Amino acid sequence: MTVLIDMLHICAVLICVLVVAYRFRVTPVEAAPVFICALVFVLYILAMLHHLSWIDGIALAVVAAFAVWIVCGPKEIRRAFAASCGRDMTSASFIAAVILFAVIAVCTFGKAVTWWDDINFWATDAKALYFLDGFAGKYENAAPEFGDYPPGAQLIKWWFLHLSPDAFREGLAFVGYHMMNMTFLLPLLRKIKGKNVPVAAVMAAALWFLPSIAEIYGYNGFCADLTMACVYGGFLLAVTDRETPSALFYYGRLSLYLGVLVLIKSIGFVWALFGLLFFVLYSFCESREERRLSSDAPRPAERRLLRTASVAVLPLLSGGSWMAFCLLMRRVTKTTATAVKYMTTDEYGISGYAPDLARAFARAFFRLPLHQDRSIAIDLTPFGLYLCVCLIAVVFWKARILSAWERRLVLWFSVVSGALFYGIIFVAHVTIFATETQYLEAEGMISSIERYGAPFTVGTLVFLAGIWTDRGKKVFAGCRLPVFFREYGVCLCLVLFVALTAGYRAGYDGLLGYRSGIEAELDRRASMIGEDETAFLDAVRELSGSRQGARVCYIRRGDTPRWVNNSYTAYEASPVSVVFQSVNLDDATTDWIREQIRAAHASYLYAEDTEADAGAVFDPLMQEGGFSCGVLYRITDNGADMKLTPVS
Repeated sequence: MTVLIDMLHICAVLICVLVVAYRFRVTPVEAAPVFICALVFVLYILAMLHHLSWIDGIALAVVAAFAVWIVCGPKEIRRAFAASCGRDMTSASFIAAVILFAVIAVCTFGKAVTWWDDINFWATDAKALYFLDGFAGKYENAAPEFGDYPPGAQLIKWWFLHLSPDAFREGLAFVGYHMMNMTFLLPLLRKIKGKNVPVAAVMAAALWFLPSIAEIYGYNGFCADLTMACVYGGFLLAVTDRETPSALFYYGRLSLYLGVLVLIKSIGFVWALFGLLFFVLYSFCESREERRLSSDAPRPAERRLLRTASVAVLPLLSGGSWMAFCLLMRRVTKTTATAVKYMTTDEYGISGYAPDLARAFARAFFRLPLHQDRSIAIDLTPFGLYLCVCLIAVVFWKARILSAWERRLVLWFSVVSGALFYGIIFVAHVTIFATETQYLEAEGMISSIERYGAPFTVGTLVFLAGIWTDRGKKVFAGCRLPVFFREYGVCLCLVLFVALTAGYRAGYDGLLGYRSGIEAELDRRASMIGEDETAFLDAVRELSGSRQGARVCYIRRGDTPRWVNNSYTAYEASPVSVVFQSVNLDDATTDWIREQIRAAHASYLYAEDTEADAGAVFDPLMQEGGFSCGVLYRITDNGADMKLTPVS
């Protein structure tokens, strides 16, 4: 049955991509990102309805409708579609995409969750989606401290996870994560000509290693910043793609990209604004150039405003709906709360460590390489990569592969957007992230710059690489070179650039190298779950099997928080939401503990074994009998009186 479901979805994906490619006269590698964006929104709606599993029925309906059309549709259209599919599926770009996705599926299937941020939220939330078949209810999100993190990438992980309905397999989430990222890089392949399989394979490898030039966290963890970078870079490239014959596809694709971008991470709205600004500037410059070349051209102000609105409407709806949902479901993150306090009160200010943070930032920015392993030739620092981006834009200017106004726009947008966002990163580190003491050292700071700067670094590299692959062929047109180099010179230049600057170790570990250390990582993860945590997980296991969410207040003995163990325990407990309270029961009172339980908005209570007299605190809350540690209790609270009943 599982194999049939898998094949059903593969067929549905292939049908949708080929139909979009045929309908809008684009290549499948251009249609694939549009499909992924549309899929995110379909899953988003289903998750709101708490029926993610309905996607199987939708896939079946797509395949069935296509089968009916094949039998009953107009003969001429069916012939044209079959011819289009034949060309598309034997093209070098399609072959490269198939190679890339096949390698990703085979090689990353065995991955396990090891990265700290995944344990804290990204993996915990994806696991909750898998078991709950949708978003958690009010106060029931599995990672309470990160409640308003958007679900865009999580939904794609769920889509791959649900292909194994009998067991939760972490590796499938990694397959989905990597495929989503790479999908937005596929348009870089669209101008590959012929059916040269070796060139297709080399280009597929270049796409995989391209992000490693400036980012490594996305190769072994669910780094949302890399996903934002791929979507953002894909959006910038799509803005400049005026070869698309359909206005609906052009503007619809831009709107879909931005709509998904704000659903990847909370900071995504900043990159959506950057992207929207580029789109507005590009449209304005293009219209001005049209008016210059043709005095009869109509004044496009109203049309430009309407098109801008059409691109902006979907991100406003997706971002706004998610904020409204979080407000209704009381989902909030501690980072958001801290940022709000910075903006609305004088409780916080510039960190007292600001001079030390500034020195660490300067040393990391100018002196430390973005990836820790050595490349063949060039290990780019953040400043070096910024200069490299500017240099590439200047080369495009000198080579005249863009029109005069496009050259100016691409150059100045790359320069200014990079300067602005590195400024934002610096300000964030001396304000919101000021308590993160690891950033006082340049070695810690470079990791943060590398990760949070990925939307600019990787995104802009994807953008410039796309311009090169689309328009760089004219550089070789007048050269006396062998036919192969004239045909594939653009691809070879891109491959050479990646080869000289990539972080090979990160790319290799993301595909194969992780296997040598997977057992040790799993042992380390298991060591974070002690006897107390094991007893708790056994007690709440029956809650995990229900598709109704639940929140448990876990009373831990002592006054010292065990936050590392808490995070690993929360991941293992997902989809059950756990609020941890470290309490010295010798000093606690019944009234005080009652208020703590209410503040946790929990529906269940569990207290681990302690030498303190727990009965003195909890017995007055019991429905009947005495209180025992190590037992799960259901909480009944009418606002005036709270009672505990053991869960049988």
